[in-house]
Amino acid sequence: MKRRDWKNLPTDLVMDIADRLLTLDVAEYLRFRAACKPWRDCTDNPRAGDGMDARFRPRDWIVLYRCGDPSGRTLVNVATGARANVDFPELATSHQLGTADGLLVLLHEGGNDVSVLNPLTGALIRFPPLTVDPVDHPSCLLTLWPRVDPRGITGTGIDDSTSPCTLMLCLRPGAYPIVCAKPGDENWVYGRVAKQGIAHMVSLVQSPVTLGGRCYFTTVSGRIMSLDLSSGSQWPLMKFLLDEDPPVTAQTTSFLVRSQDRMLMVRYMFGANLMRGGGYNETEIFMWRGCRCRVEVFEVDMARRRLVPQSGVGNDHATFLAGAGSVMVSTNKFPKIAANSVYLNYYLQQLGHFRAYSFQDRTTTQPRARKGRNRELDLCACHWELEDYLIRNVANSYR
Repeated sequence: MKRRDWKNLPTDLVMDIADRLLTLDVAEYLRFRAACKPWRDCTDNPRAGDGMDARFRPRDWIVLYRCGDPSGRTLVNVATGARANVDFPELATSHQLGTADGLLVLLHEGGNDVSVLNPLTGALIRFPPLTVDPVDHPSCLLTLWPRVDPRGITGTGIDDSTSPCTLMLCLRPGAYPIVCAKPGDENWVYGRVAKQGIAHMVSLVQSPVTLGGRCYFTTVSGRIMSLDLSSGSQWPLMKFLLDEDPPVTAQTTSFLVRSQDRMLMVRYMFGANLMRGGGYNETEIFMWRGCRCRVEVFEVDMARRRLVPQSGVGNDHATFLAGAGSVMVSTNKFPKIAANSVYLNYYLQQLGHFRAYSFQDRTTTQPRARKGRNRELDLCACHWELEDYLIRNVANSYR
């Protein structure tokens, strides 16, 4: 039998195979390139240029901590169930501020230098130190070079409408809810609200999602926004996406979730006023510890600038909600996680809310405490079930 010369396949065929693998997952593309040098020579290097090529971002991968291993992490693909262990020296000397489109946003210990790491390709990109121009800072008379407090960062996102791309940091409620910068900038810049007189209504933005090259975030009430980064603006302007915002009749917290090539909004509402003015009927409301509650899901119709009601998050998916960034998980690959359910983060559960809500049978589950020795263990992939890990970790930003 004639032996095939695999390493000398036609270039067009190698490129076609590589492109097909990349549509499945960036990890498959990396494995293909690792097979032999000729295949690497005729395919794009994920670390070329600034290393921020959006095609090579590990969007379906989450990063889990490992016990006693400061520089090591376990990567888990929430769509396929694949796992990989990686080790980067930068992780041992950095705090993780969050994740942005699958990338790790890091702050170097003992300083304010920010970098972004692709945990699959190893590409590391430097961003400006966490300072803003004093002219741009509300307390400019008090400090020479105001520094953004990393403990106040509640979420991170990436926007590819600029070249190079722009990194965004959501902040705790204050004068400005978001700052942004590009590699090579001297300082970070605060985003302003485009509409006059409503800045107080967007003092907190959360749940950043990158879709179609743009970064979107929402207020707790459900007003979806993006940042206009065009060069014609003196400052980046926060602009509203929807023509009509969803009604608010009770206490509400809203989250954006990426689901493959679409974006969902999940809203959790509770309180005595839920039945007033919202257009809901009793079958759409459930009781939790004597309080009326409702969880609703919408698909964000970007073209028509509206929300389209959905019956749930999908029969083979579950969503873990957090302001720092929500995670969609395949329940086919992780069957211990309840399908078509949303899980509240640890912070909300500590405030007395439920653990999970099932759209299938409209039931809730009680929060569960880790007992005995496990209660004292640090958050890690070694001792925690994925469900418990995500409940605790998606609510964290600065670590």
